Amino acid sequence: MKAPDQTGSLRYLQSEYRMRSLRLVLILLTITTFATSATIQTPLRDDEYRLELNTSLVTVEVGVYDRMDKPVTNLGKDDFLVYEDGIVQPIRSFTPVSGGYRILLLIDHSGSMQRYWSFLLDGLNSFMRNLRPQDQVAIATFDDNVQVAMPWRSAQEGNALKVGISPDGRGTIIWDSIRWAVREVIRSKGRKGVIVFTDGEDDGLDFDKVVKYAAESEVPFYFVSVTSENTQGGRRMKQFAQATGGKAYFPKNPNELGPLYTSIARDLGTSYTIAYAPLKSPGDNKLRHIEIRPIDVRLRVIQSRTGYYAK
Repeated sequence: MKAPDQTGSLRYLQSEYRMRSLRLVLILLTITTFATSATIQTPLRDDEYRLELNTSLVTVEVGVYDRMDKPVTNLGKDDFLVYEDGIVQPIRSFTPVSGGYRILLLIDHSGSMQRYWSFLLDGLNSFMRNLRPQDQVAIATFDDNVQVAMPWRSAQEGNALKVGISPDGRGTIIWDSIRWAVREVIRSKGRKGVIVFTDGEDDGLDFDKVVKYAAESEVPFYFVSVTSENTQGGRRMKQFAQATGGKAYFPKNPNELGPLYTSIARDLGTSYTIAYAPLKSPGDNKLRHIEIRPIDVRLRVIQSRTGYYAK
């Protein structure tokens, strides 16, 4: 399966939906199967957000595919070479595909999102079905504050779980909520990720400060947004995803939510995490290019970021 581009590839359907407001939405999280394929890719361009890292390690999520475009999931640390500006770098940390993730689902339940609640159900069900036993998940909602709807638990623990989420019509503080999400997930060891469902409207914190904070935390953010990618909110979500090594999706039709969440779950379930220590001293504030190469030249690699600016 080929990976969608970072703005989402499922745009061919276009309809207008009118839904009455829901007083209560019950999200049924049915937890069953394993992830199998797809990729992670968020290329860095010079004209996009400047990712400035002040860290001794640079982390990259990597997907590997054979000539039939099937994921290769049995590689080890010695099967990769990491280059920065054409120079081989020492790999300091390597997590195989089998390593679990802690995934925080951050859901906008402000007034502007009420008409989309019923469409979110299938997407979340699809996402949960594609997580693995070693993955952990939590759910939080936000409007003008953040509330934990489901604490951390194994993705396949117990039976189906019902989580009540009631839209209340209040405003949105998306970037404040994302800063909270970063603090929540970085307390844990291992691989992490945050998936945000929102329309991108915001009344809160300064964007630049939050994206810098999230980028330095090395936590990838995925956005599934019902707004247009050409709005200010859409552009910011694309920049945020690119800076953190995630993706931003902008489905035109609610029916696309299920496949998008499936793709994200499979991205996470078939990726390696590689961290390296740059040989060159920081401080030049210039763009440094990253390239991950497999030892087996028959394989194809897709990486979450292709560069950064060293502070």
